[in-house]
Amino acid sequence: MNPKRNREVTYESSLERDLAYILLAHPDVDDIQDQVPIEYDDGTRRKHTFDLVASLKRRTKTAFAVKAANRVKSSGIEKTIELIRDQASPDFADRFEIRTGEQITRVRADNARLIHRARRTRYESDIATIAMVAATLRGAVTIESLLAASMNNGHGFYAVVCLIDDCVLDLVGHGRITYSSLVRPRQN
Repeated sequence: MNPKRNREVTYESSLERDLAYILLAHPDVDDIQDQVPIEYDDGTRRKHTFDLVASLKRRTKTAFAVKAANRVKSSGIEKTIELIRDQASPDFADRFEIRTGEQITRVRADNARLIHRARRTRYESDIATIAMVAATLRGAVTIESLLAASMNNGHGFYAVVCLIDDCVLDLVGHGRITYSSLVRPRQN
């Protein structure tokens, strides 16, 4: 489900699904479209379907082809993308990318799903309470420590995740967001 547009997102693999979550959790992404066809010519008129096309807030679009890493070479997707990049109208997309499990990691997908859950259960008063304490931080602390100093109820963890999503707090490192994760105020 694309919560930004309240419509279903279709996908054909778990990698496509995970990339959709990652893109929708990214602060620069305004919307995504799934299964977007385009025609190109390699001596014969052909059709390719991009798994996802992300519309960014800066009014650019990126088209994504998702493949298992071990299938990139044998599928010929690199040549297909190169031909499409050369032939496509600028209205279709500004960038054309191939994504594999190397970029679409389990950790990134899990964090993206967590961000979506936090958005659905967003409580502004809880977020404001934690944000007041977070504003006094002078370095990185664990989420558990931040909650102990502010509000350690069932909504506190999701409020911290919302502050990460709102770019008020930065996650230190690249691991899963857990109670032991380090956060710090956003460095401007």
